[in-house]
Amino acid sequence: MDIAPPPSPVLAPPPPFPVLGVAAPLVVSVAVWAVTRSPYALLFAALGPVVAVAGVADQRIGGRRSARRARREARAAAERLHAEVRTRIAAARVLLRSRAPSARGILDGSANPALLWRAHPGGDGAAPVLVLGTGEVPSGMVWRGDPQARVPGEAPADRSRVRLRPRLLPLRRLPLRRSSPRRIPAAEHPALRWADAVGWVPDAPVLVPAAGGLGLRGAPAVVAPVLRGIVVQLVHALPPDDLRIVSRPAGPAWDWLARLPHAADLREPEPDAVGASEPGASCIRMRIAAREVVLAAAHRVEALPAACRTVLDVGTPGAACVLAAGTAAEGAEARVADPATAARAFDDDDGAEAGTPRLTRTGRVRLELVSLHEAERLAAELAELARRRGLAAARAPLPARVPFADLASEAGSGTAAARGLAAVIGVGHAGPVAVDLVADGPHAVVAGTTGSGKSELLVTWIAALAAAHPPEEVTVLLVDFKGGAAFDPLLVLPHAVGLVTDLDGQGAHRALDSLRAEVRHRERTLRACGARDVDDPAAAGALPRLVIVVDELAALLADQDGLHEVVADVAARGRSLGMHLILCTQRPAGVVRDSVLANCDLRLSLRVNNEADSRALLGTAEAARLADAPVGRCLVAAHGAAARPVQVAVTTADDLARIAASRAARAPLRRPWSDPLPPRVPLAALAQAPQRSATSDPETPSTAPTTSDGGGPAIPFALVDLPAEQRRATAVWRPAVDGHLVVVGGTGSGRSTCLRTLGASARAGGVEVHEVPGDVEGCWDAVAAVVARIRRSDGPRDRLIVLVDDLDVAVSRLAPDHQAALLEMMAVVVREGPHAGVALAVTGRRAGGPLQVVAAAAGPPVLLALPSRQEHLLADGEPRLFDPRATPGAGEWRGERIQVALPPDGPEGTAGAAGTARTARTARTAGTAGAPAGAPDHATRVALCAGDVHALVTPSPALAVAGLRGLGIDAVEASELPSGWSPPHPFPAQATGAGATGSAHAPAREGIRLRVVVADPDAWLLRGPLLAALRRAGSVVLEGCVPRDARTLLRVRDVPPPLAPVPGRAWIIAPDGRTGRCSWPPATVAGLEPARHEPARQGSGGQEPGGRPAAAHRPGARAALGRTPAVSR
Repeated sequence: MDIAPPPSPVLAPPPPFPVLGVAAPLVVSVAVWAVTRSPYALLFAALGPVVAVAGVADQRIGGRRSARRARREARAAAERLHAEVRTRIAAARVLLRSRAPSARGILDGSANPALLWRAHPGGDGAAPVLVLGTGEVPSGMVWRGDPQARVPGEAPADRSRVRLRPRLLPLRRLPLRRSSPRRIPAAEHPALRWADAVGWVPDAPVLVPAAGGLGLRGAPAVVAPVLRGIVVQLVHALPPDDLRIVSRPAGPAWDWLARLPHAADLREPEPDAVGASEPGASCIRMRIAAREVVLAAAHRVEALPAACRTVLDVGTPGAACVLAAGTAAEGAEARVADPATAARAFDDDDGAEAGTPRLTRTGRVRLELVSLHEAERLAAELAELARRRGLAAARAPLPARVPFADLASEAGSGTAAARGLAAVIGVGHAGPVAVDLVADGPHAVVAGTTGSGKSELLVTWIAALAAAHPPEEVTVLLVDFKGGAAFDPLLVLPHAVGLVTDLDGQGAHRALDSLRAEVRHRERTLRACGARDVDDPAAAGALPRLVIVVDELAALLADQDGLHEVVADVAARGRSLGMHLILCTQRPAGVVRDSVLANCDLRLSLRVNNEADSRALLGTAEAARLADAPVGRCLVAAHGAAARPVQVAVTTADDLARIAASRAARAPLRRPWSDPLPPRVPLAALAQAPQRSATSDPETPSTAPTTSDGGGPAIPFALVDLPAEQRRATAVWRPAVDGHLVVVGGTGSGRSTCLRTLGASARAGGVEVHEVPGDVEGCWDAVAAVVARIRRSDGPRDRLIVLVDDLDVAVSRLAPDHQAALLEMMAVVVREGPHAGVALAVTGRRAGGPLQVVAAAAGPPVLLALPSRQEHLLADGEPRLFDPRATPGAGEWRGERIQVALPPDGPEGTAGAAGTARTARTARTAGTAGAPAGAPDHATRVALCAGDVHALVTPSPALAVAGLRGLGIDAVEASELPSGWSPPHPFPAQATGAGATGSAHAPAREGIRLRVVVADPDAWLLRGPLLAALRRAGSVVLEGCVPRDARTLLRVRDVPPPLAPVPGRAWIIAPDGRTGRCSWPPATVAGLEPARHEPARQGSGGQEPGGRPAAAHRPGARAALGRTPAVSR
């Protein structure tokens, strides 16, 4: 980086003396005196020079002032630049110190623990850098100004740089003595040079790579502490699998090397490792990756091995140096002031012959000394750490296959169990390897590509946990988004409390809610115990540890948007709550977020596809270099330490069965979630669960009364799944509080069964229930009867539950006029029904359309299975509760999943079948909706009264006349009657005897005098007076007409009731204006009697709820209608 000099002050040149300004006044004054001869003119000759001199003085004073200001600004700019340089120098120093910890930092604990065994040797054998000591090292910044420029106000320290005479000599012939360097007196340096302030970092670690080897020249007593410091740095940086000590010096001072875990390949001491002619020499040979590194010490440079590319000349204080042969060592060009122990620096000249170093820079480096006691203490600590992590000194090849039975004794040992959640999962170079979620975790991440053995590793891990710990201490929740087949064998273990798979569409949602509930439950339990965490003695035995194993985490997170936040929460608080995660994925990079990964100190990686995934998890690319075979080969790392290879054991079904038999739970285990709702729930089973409604307490006991707090009935009808509370409850409909109820569901969803369940539950509680038939006429009359009851009511009385199945289907069967009228009657029930104690329970196939009339004043709907997610959302359903594979009766109410109970007599086959069955029980009409052609007429027979004259409105008057005459009834068309004819006059002879049909049936009609006048609607419009007269004398029957005909001809204000779509159904209008239905034409005239009239007008019905007869059915009604034809409802 280039550093430009600060701007120099810009100084204006001094002003010249104004010669012309002085001479001009003199000349003018002399000329004036010569003309005037006045002595006063000569005064101007003296005034000119005075003014000129004063002006010059003023300019010079102003120039000095500007110069001082410019110098101050330049000095301020220089100070700002110097401050920026110091900041960058400090940052460079921090960066250098972060690259590698020094020996002193390792021993006193100030080094970052995460750097232990984390250096990577590299594929080419490159070793980590070593810290030789502290001194001045190049900063990487270049001064682009004057090399001799000085920093204002900065006095130089004694940082003299000494240049020796250049000499090109072979390494073995370097002179032992050199001329003393000529120091430049400090007085010659009035201030620090910018080039020195910019180009050097003072008091910084001097780094050299260990790959080229290191030699030390000096007395044994001086170089031994330095050499120990170099070894301390190497064994701290590289794990035993990457660094192997091959040989060591002789003598007890180096016995501590044999106790290091890196000494697996250590041979006998080599007293002559450096040279037999050099007594007291030392040599340590190491193998880093595939390259040998030599550390040597000797009295003479010539005695050092040629492999030592860097030489440290350790001498008396202030008289030592560093020699670098071959490739220049990083940081070898260094200086330091007044060190306690110092070294002079050398580096190689690229133009020199190989092996012949040239002395180009010299300076001093402050070294760090390590005592023998400190080295022995570090060796013991590393040996214990390696033993705990399964890295022993002996290195054995990994087997290709490890049966779990061979590890059974280790897996179930009390020693392993005493460490927390230790589990022996396989074999390493030093023997069985155990991982501990408590000591190494609290959570773990497992990575591995398809076919690498991830599922086998998880099965073995859980089996080892079960073998080492009883179910009272640890339980396991399994989440498998690969179908669940891998974890099925583990369900035999008593430790397994649940299995969630991707085959269960709602299982992941329930797992999400259950995890949140489990966190709250454990917090409450610890608070009740007065404990801080599960390890607190106050919480002993209160909570078993819960291990949550997730296979294919990426698939689970893709299906559940909110699960990552729950996983992160469990990862953050799991240690204190005793919840541990084992997250398995193929691609850890980008799948496991940093917030989760930061709490997963235990990391295992089988073979992965690329180095990026390996480095993201382990910090090394070794997992990407694992071979395809054998399956189960993985790398294990804990707490940021170097990964160690392990061959995972293979667990069989016999192993699991043996563990299950030996670890049977002494008592039923508490499960972290409740089971999914069963597909069939008897109505009687609802009494065993607490009740839950919009206003109920979640913990209402199961013995709650069947009357709500509002005074109305409480009708249980379904079982509620509450995974967020880890329990179930009973769905209770309280009409007085919750309002009307709407049930929406598709074909086969169980909506009709839901109505039957509501009816059975209400009747069991003593509530009156009225089921609206599914046929056209029965539905209309039942709703009209309810409206009549509401309008006659003056306040609440006995509660009435009205059940309407498939309201949208029933409305669709009606003509537009009848649709509007029926919906208006439903609106009356919705608005005024609660005041009269009437509540509606309505079902439909879609939330919109006719159901909106009820839904607007109802509570949240019961949503059963719908054909698509879009319809589910349009019905205000929760997106997470949509299940395309829902069974009949499964649905949602108030944001919770429910399963509708079955009534005592069991479910009916389909909604259509249920409607047909109810219609058969309640039909009082000639036919029902959807009845097949030719079905028997079950309606009450029309009995025409003798002596009456009736009017018939039909689109086919001729056919009607012929049919009536065939029945022995006097029938004529209105067009055949004279204009002045009126009842009760007899028909004219030409009208009744005009055809053979009339005379043929005359004997049968003798004495009956039953007469009918027939015409089509248009003809009756022309014979209005005749129709009015007939209406006063008898009944008017409209057959095959539309409601518009009744309103036009008879001025009927109310819409006549709908007719079933079967032949022979007609409207009949009584003389008093009441409208009813009848079967037309009558089958026979035998047994004529006074007629019964059963009106079914809008707003009234033939039968009220509860079986009480309407006004037309009560005593006295027959006399009032004695002269009207009998009609059926």
